[in-house]
Amino acid sequence: MEQLFYLLIPLGLCLFYLGIKYTIRFGRAKMLYEMPYVNKEGTFTLEQSGTYGVWLSGKMFTKAPIGEFGFNLVDETTGRTIPLFLSVMRARVNSFTHSRMELYTFDASPGTYRLSVTEDPFVLDAVMKKVGDKVIKGAVDYNLFTIQIYTHTSFVLRFISIWMIAIGLIIAVLGGVLPNTLV
Repeated sequence: MEQLFYLLIPLGLCLFYLGIKYTIRFGRAKMLYEMPYVNKEGTFTLEQSGTYGVWLSGKMFTKAPIGEFGFNLVDETTGRTIPLFLSVMRARVNSFTHSRMELYTFDASPGTYRLSVTEDPFVLDAVMKKVGDKVIKGAVDYNLFTIQIYTHTSFVLRFISIWMIAIGLIIAVLGGVLPNTLV
């Protein structure tokens, strides 16, 4: 019976490995388009249908322009405005010097799109700006920020990956500890 508990070790390590693998894959997603924030407008092409995210990227530990802008996304072939959805559980990817945060998501088919920065932010972003202005004094250096387009990864998948890491470690440790405590 004790030997069965030892099977928890490889099971836990397998879950841990898969969780790390998918978490890293999310962080290393391929950028599809990048536009300096100061340009205010740019055109990009998508090769396949899917859900994509609009990200704000910039230097860490500087004041960000969140709450000062919104976006307008137009399909160049049809002239139709593509609806943007606020990313409530905003994903973040940080390195030592730079950080990026997913602001909005949108569904698109293959084609060419024009993304432009507007003066009308979502209400949540405007509230965040008011709080940020109280916490961080000073002006925003807009040259430090870019707008990026990435393939969107579901919050549920990121959540499951993180829990796979935690549960995998717990199962592996229990597989090593339980047989010794039952003796």
